[in-house]
Amino acid sequence: MECNKLGKRFLKIKVKVTGFLIAKIEKRNTSEQVIIAKKRNTILTTGLQNLLNAFQTYMSGVNYLGVNAPSIGIVITTSSGTKVTLSFLNPPAISTENNSVILSFTVRDTTASSYTATSEELITASAGYNIPIATANLSITKNSDEILTMTWIITISVSPSGNITYIPTLTPQEAGANCSYCGGGCSFCNQTSANSEYAYGCSSSCQLYGLTSQYPQSNFVTSTLFSDIFYNTYSKGSSTSLTYASGTTLIIYTLYCLEYFVVGLWSNNPMFSNFNSGGGGCFTPGTPDIVTTAYLQVYSPSQTASYIGVQIEFTT
Repeated sequence: MECNKLGKRFLKIKVKVTGFLIAKIEKRNTSEQVIIAKKRNTILTTGLQNLLNAFQTYMSGVNYLGVNAPSIGIVITTSSGTKVTLSFLNPPAISTENNSVILSFTVRDTTASSYTATSEELITASAGYNIPIATANLSITKNSDEILTMTWIITISVSPSGNITYIPTLTPQEAGANCSYCGGGCSFCNQTSANSEYAYGCSSSCQLYGLTSQYPQSNFVTSTLFSDIFYNTYSKGSSTSLTYASGTTLIIYTLYCLEYFVVGLWSNNPMFSNFNSGGGGCFTPGTPDIVTTAYLQVYSPSQTASYIGVQIEFTT
């Protein structure tokens, strides 16, 4: 599909990305009061662009063209100019608040090193690449008898416009249609060769499943889409042309052919599907079944424009 052929039938979503860094210094093996410092960060525009490029890499198999740092974590630059990389203790903690999803990246330095940190850089992971996404200039001194803990908070605030619902999902949720039989070839989405990417088809009845059954005949986007964009351990996915990124705008779309368009992952593999509530569906290569990690759903029972999908604009 060529981008200049896309119609205007896209659900619009604006996303604002903010964050700050918290540092805690505590004396080793004592009950002395800890010292806490906090600083707002700068979100890197190039970091957002690289994250969207990496999203296309694991969802649609495009080549990643952005920065690839040596490792993930928080990189500290000391007053002497030395760079120290502190690795994440665990994958980021995920929480939701109102229309936001919040990622908390935590590192800790328990060594006997002494230094003064003058600036920091957050490097996250996507599609097998290590991507710098934010910087801060928090000044804090660690002595040899102290432990330094840093937590970088990234808040992704979602503002849907039009007829689309934001669903907070702390854990992956299923969605789509559970069809009783699926075989090779799709006869439902063949208006043009553009939908030849739907390699599997179902001609028998399909039962709405998961979030689709909870939100039938509706459009939604889940917070899992955004938390996965900012951190994931996926690899390059199968080749499709169903995602497009330009600058800090991401479009996930399809040639219209059936009522529902559902996007997500099946067992960590990218999956795009079109189906009717009464039966009939088309699925991209992979196991043609429900989406186990739902990203979005678009419902269009009758559509005149050629393409449907979601357009997400990221700002800082």
